[in-house]
Amino acid sequence: MKKTFSVKSLLVSMAIASSAALSVAPATTQAGVTGNMGAVSTYVFRGVYQTGAAGQGGIDYESDSGVYVGTWLSNVDTGGAKSQHGLEYDLYGGWAGTAGGVDLGVGYAGYFYTNGFDQMYNELNLSAGFGGVTIAFNPGVYDKPDAKGHSTTNYYNANVSGDIGPISATLGYNDWDTSTGSTKSGAVNTYVELSYSKELTKGLDGSITYMGSQAEDAAGKSDIQNYLVFGVTSTFDIM
Repeated sequence: MKKTFSVKSLLVSMAIASSAALSVAPATTQAGVTGNMGAVSTYVFRGVYQTGAAGQGGIDYESDSGVYVGTWLSNVDTGGAKSQHGLEYDLYGGWAGTAGGVDLGVGYAGYFYTNGFDQMYNELNLSAGFGGVTIAFNPGVYDKPDAKGHSTTNYYNANVSGDIGPISATLGYNDWDTSTGSTKSGAVNTYVELSYSKELTKGLDGSITYMGSQAEDAAGKSDIQNYLVFGVTSTFDIM
């Protein structure tokens, strides 16, 4: 794995913020259960194509203490002559709060798939944000069954994001440890997302997002992809 991103500065800033604060405050979102439903013209995750048009939705619970759990679903399809389709279902949980004016988050996310579309991913999610800018570091393990049982590959995602009014931007980087024999198409990839969102009607938001990605495999071969994604999302209270 290439050491192109240092998590040291992130962990130090989290430690300083925690020690400087007399108390750690939970997230300010009102406790309860919410649901969301939506659709996108193309589903791209961290610069990697997942499928064309997709229907998506999920359920989230957040407590007054800042602890949260949730699940999210989407259809996925590789496309092409040998199209392989399935369902992605994510499970996640963690804690979000503030310390010394810094937004902090720590959690777990698992990505699972049906019909052999892909294998299991398990991630640790760390984030720190201040002044509308958030830095996130997500180390994970990709678990792929093989003839000997299971083959695991370490990877990480690092990204910085921010927003100004209805416009948001993300710059991210993915890195795979190809020394383990990973067959992932991109050993590394850098991606950028620029999005504009607007409330279409009460409870329904629309968005237009540009996504660009440059991937490089273990042999050094580069691949550039660009996407323009249209989406709609509805969020609602359940209890």
